[in-house]
Parts: sequence; C-alpha cells; structure tokens
Amino acid sequence: MTTLDDTPFAPEHQRVKSFRISEGDRCDWAADSIERPVDSVLDIGCGYGWTIGRLTGKVPNLVGIDLDAEAIESARKHYPGIHFELQTGASLPFEDERFDAVILSDVIEHVGDWNKELVTGEAWRVLKPGGQFIFSAPYAGIFAWADPMDFKRRFPAVYGLYMRWTSYTPSTAVEIGHKHVSFAEVEGLFANRFVMERVVYSGFFMPLFAWVLAINVRLRVLPRRLHDFLTRLQGWESGVPCGPVLSYSIRISARKK
Repeated sequence: MTTLDDTPFAPEHQRVKSFRISEGDRCDWAADSIERPVDSVLDIGCGYGWTIGRLTGKVPNLVGIDLDAEAIESARKHYPGIHFELQTGASLPFEDERFDAVILSDVIEHVGDWNKELVTGEAWRVLKPGGQFIFSAPYAGIFAWADPMDFKRRFPAVYGLYMRWTSYTPSTAVEIGHKHVSFAEVEGLFANRFVMERVVYSGFFMPLFAWVLAINVRLRVLPRRLHDFLTRLQGWESGVPCGPVLSYSIRISARKK
C-alpha cells in the first residue's frame, strides 16, 4: 500500500503524453533525453524499471540497479530483456567506462548527504568519456518545505506520531527524508566530473498534487477515476518549465568530462 511517505513523486507507472508545454513525467523525460544511437544505458536506482523500460527495443544493452528487492523482482518480471541487479549505487559492480549513458533520476535525495559524492562518483566512473549523464531531483525552490515525502525529516516529532498511529516504518530513514537539492549542491557534485548541457526547472504545482494524492491514498475520499486523472495530470505538470525559485524539480542533461 502506498503511504504518505512513499507516494510517488511523479506517476512513473503511467505513460503520460507530453503536450508541447510540458516535457512529461520524469520517466518519459529521462528516457527521451538519451541521445541515440547508443549501445548501453545504466539506470541507477531503477525501482520497478519504469524509466529504463521505456528504452526497450531502442537500446540493445540495458541495465538497472536498485536496493529494493521487491522492485527488482517486479522489474525482472515485466522487462525480461533488461538486466536488473540488487545493488547499491555507492559501489557499482561494473568496470570503468562501460556505459554510453547513465540515468540517476530522483535518486540522490534518497541516499543521504554522506553518500551523494559516492553515488555521483560511481556514475562518473562507469560512464564512457563524453557519455551522457541524465540527472533529476526534487529542487530547493521556495515550496520545497511543502513536500509531503520530506515531512518526516522536517517534522520528526509529528511524523513519529504518524508512524505510531499507522504502525508504519518508512523505507528511508527519517533523517534522510526527501531533501531537495540546491543548484549549488548539484554544481558541487558535478564539479570535475560532468559538464551541464541543459537544465530544466519545472513542477510549480507539484506540492499541491502530491498532498492531495497522498491524503487520498490514506482517506480514499476521491473516486478512483478522479485519483487516476490527478495522477496523470501531476505527471504532465511535473514537466512544465518554470523559474528556478518557483520550481519543485530540476532536470539536467550533462556529459562526462
């Protein structure tokens, strides 16, 4: 069951048609940003395989890694042509310069501040010179405080009551939460590793959608069809560009130095 803690940041499980004003949900954006032809792509923190699965039949060698055993099992079942491994992104079991492109989509906020350098460094290590790095993360705009997935880190005492009330234990430690990144932090992680080619700030209304959907998962007051519609609309809106201050998400296409 989806909870207040793990409600999807974007509707990864549903393909959303991108109108011209929007670049689509982060899964569509990441997959569409891979400049083909390429021979190999690695998705770090692939989850259920929704992002890298979009490249099936388009890239011959696809690999996804994640620490969630249930997600990896599901990904293997739904995408048999892709190689999935239960593995941490902080220590990849691949040789240097193996992949043409690496995806790190809404993962960095889950690893903890102490692991961000390791994960980014490993992505750089396994990427071929000049290879493409696709990165996205929740962004520290003025509404970052409104992220329901970061509620546990910002308000641990209140979240403790929620956990006792629901008998729920979050999959990510309370102190990690869902911390949004600043551009300065991303620059630090990319320094001497990647050259940014394109930066997109987007998702002004995402906190509103996130709270409505998260609360409805618990209370079930909205009809299922309306909930599904709002989920699709959230995915579409998450790709609508806006200024950095107002944005809730940052998406970057970069190259290995």
